[in-house]
Amino acid sequence: GIMRPSSAGSSRRAFCAVLTPALLQLFPSPPALASPRITGEVELRVAVGSDEPQVVVLGLYGEDAPASVATFQGLCSGSLPGFPTLTYLGSTASRVEKGKLIVLGKLTAGQAQDIERTLDNTGYVRNKLVNLAERFTNTDSNALTHDRAGLLTVVRGGGAFEFGLTPAPNMALDDQRLVIGEVVRGLDVVELLNQVPARQPSKDNEVGRVIYALGAYDETKYLAVAKAGGDPRSRIDQTYRPLQKIRISYCAVRK
Repeated sequence: GIMRPSSAGSSRRAFCAVLTPALLQLFPSPPALASPRITGEVELRVAVGSDEPQVVVLGLYGEDAPASVATFQGLCSGSLPGFPTLTYLGSTASRVEKGKLIVLGKLTAGQAQDIERTLDNTGYVRNKLVNLAERFTNTDSNALTHDRAGLLTVVRGGGAFEFGLTPAPNMALDDQRLVIGEVVRGLDVVELLNQVPARQPSKDNEVGRVIYALGAYDETKYLAVAKAGGDPRSRIDQTYRPLQKIRISYCAVRK
């Protein structure tokens, strides 16, 4: 004969059909996190060695990191308040840690430093070398995470001009670095930079590798002290330094 559904089975289905919408109202899905809004764009042209410069366009999250974005734009356009000569034009990459982070924007020698002259209590003029980036600290903070390739990232709190691009997801950066934008064109260029060979860590700079991993490495401060004291660890500035020159040959704010 013909198999008929049991009344119990029909009742269960009917009950579930009524209950499901009610449960959805009680336990709605969490709202999707809104994507950060791109408030402006900058264009960089980056050359590896003697190769033709490649275009990278970065979208900036001006609402999520206003001070960091303002400093970055100022360095792209040579319009930092009080420091019109500071620019990413001609700056180089200082670090290529394959699959983790590419650090660009190392300004030319002496450009990011100034001599501060002060009189001591004996009337003697003392000269002190200061890092101009320290004048551009900020309190930017957001919950954006380094969860994909092509993110623009800077040190939390400012105080450094160099910036990073992620060649892959790297959430280990979240604690010490802040996402301030994304690559909107030129993700292939980021991967090209990721493939540039770099000096790898060696045993004599194991400490330097740990410091870098913790995100607390400040090259200018650490090296000055280490070199003055004859510390062999002062050589850690060579760790992950690209073996081919990576240079920004053009930079401008697009909008």
